Amino acid sequence: MMKRPGESAPRRGAGWTIFVAALAGSALVAVGAGVAAGRIAAPSAPAPLLATVPAGALTRAGITVSGAGQPPYCDAERRAGSGLAGCAISRGDAEASLLPAFQGTVREAALARVSGPPASGLGRDRMVWLVVVRSYLLVRPDQTSPDVVVFVDAATGKVLTTLPV
Repeated sequence: MMKRPGESAPRRGAGWTIFVAALAGSALVAVGAGVAAGRIAAPSAPAPLLATVPAGALTRAGITVSGAGQPPYCDAERRAGSGLAGCAISRGDAEASLLPAFQGTVREAALARVSGPPASGLGRDRMVWLVVVRSYLLVRPDQTSPDVVVFVDAATGKVLTTLPV
């Protein structure tokens, strides 16, 4: 194609830029739809009961606990290690994230969705691992038990907060 006088040359690569942007947008929509569908398809789970935590301890702290069902594809997603599907980390990974800061013994752990007051840092309907740790390093003078509930973000493995029991 011949260029006429006063015409600028067509930009090279403009078509590719649009294609890449459309591809990225499609990927974001697909991931979002998959996460939403997984949330809907996740089996309903009952709220976990922690045998080593006194009844009402979480409620008195303003924390509500509900079940956190996982979609059936989460085992494959964890093996792939992608972390993009909104699935929780494994219990072992949650417990490992406590070391070495929380030196002690893990007594029990349960996956749950929790909501807490703003000061707790838990937010609303957040998927966490509730890990009960017996650690004499974490005991406060007013505490009657060396047990502490550690809230571990189920997506990142980050320790969110602790609650002495």
